[in-house]
Amino acid sequence: MNIYLDNIIFSNVTNGGVSNYWFELIKYIQKIDSDTVHYFEDEKALVNFHRKMLPLDAAEVIPLKKTLLSRIRPIHHEIKEDKAIYHSSYYRELKSSKSIIEVTTIHDFIHNFYSPLHKKIVHNKIKYDSIRRSQGIICVSKNTYSDLKKFCPITKNQKAEVIYVGVSDDYYPIQQLSETERQFLNKHQIENRKFILFVGNRTNYKNFHYVANLLKQDKELLLVTIGGGDFTTKELKTLREVDFTRIIHIQSIENQFLNVLYNRAFALLYPSEYEGFGIPVVEAMRSGCPVIGYNQPVIKEVGGEAVILLDTLTEESFVRAAKQLQNTDFKSELIGKGFEQSKQYGWEKCSRETHEFYGQLYNSSFL
Repeated sequence: MNIYLDNIIFSNVTNGGVSNYWFELIKYIQKIDSDTVHYFEDEKALVNFHRKMLPLDAAEVIPLKKTLLSRIRPIHHEIKEDKAIYHSSYYRELKSSKSIIEVTTIHDFIHNFYSPLHKKIVHNKIKYDSIRRSQGIICVSKNTYSDLKKFCPITKNQKAEVIYVGVSDDYYPIQQLSETERQFLNKHQIENRKFILFVGNRTNYKNFHYVANLLKQDKELLLVTIGGGDFTTKELKTLREVDFTRIIHIQSIENQFLNVLYNRAFALLYPSEYEGFGIPVVEAMRSGCPVIGYNQPVIKEVGGEAVILLDTLTEESFVRAAKQLQNTDFKSELIGKGFEQSKQYGWEKCSRETHEFYGQLYNSSFL
């Protein structure tokens, strides 16, 4: 197959979930000798965390000039081949006179639910145009596919496929901590402390305020938060009310040490009202960390029976969930279910199925 991949996500962000998704896909495709692959990217892509780890052959890279409108302007490039797959990492169009099968990946429809109107209009214009142009659409969950049908239905001439994203093999049960890992826990003063874990950004729909208020229920409990930027003024006010000294905020963390936290946490709390997938849920399950999440469609889909689901976000509902985890048999069974459930989600599987999807589109359209 002839494949053209647009690395624009590496220029848009320095790190993040979509960047990692694109990184893993390229790593897999690089191993397939029968494909001819080219990459569109500008010089800013090289600053990206994941791009730095990708050894791309200069002969395969089609250099572009970075402009303020790069994100929305089409790429104008005459491809050499008569037929090719084109997949952009962030909705950008390729204009060429040759036959192109365009593929786009939809990670979520979060803007439809929570963004200001002006931001929603701009984002959806770009996204929906990409969906309507594409012959192949990849959705990262059944819930995202359901949203696709609701917000931007596809035609009978388009093919949509649910392909779950993967989770790194860096997450697993630790039998014995290394000296470096023990030093990490001591540095943050959580070596022998009970703590709950909150991973990711703290936008309103993530319900971080609910998690913070749970510290009132247990005076010995700590809250460890990962990423999400500096606390806002509103968040700081909430945290001071519940005892700021029991909050440990780690802005940037390597997978090795996040795995340590999953292994040592009382539970991962994931009270988000909406997700396209919910990667921290699977990371936790792989690590043997119990998950307490909000009862919303994608968490039920991804977590299955391995997640304690809260129908309401109240302090009482958390107390009930915490009591369940104090039952050793229940906790062991839940962790076991988590190990089994998490086996569905791997980057090798995700990338292989994506490449197979390319093949289905390529063969049905050109051969």
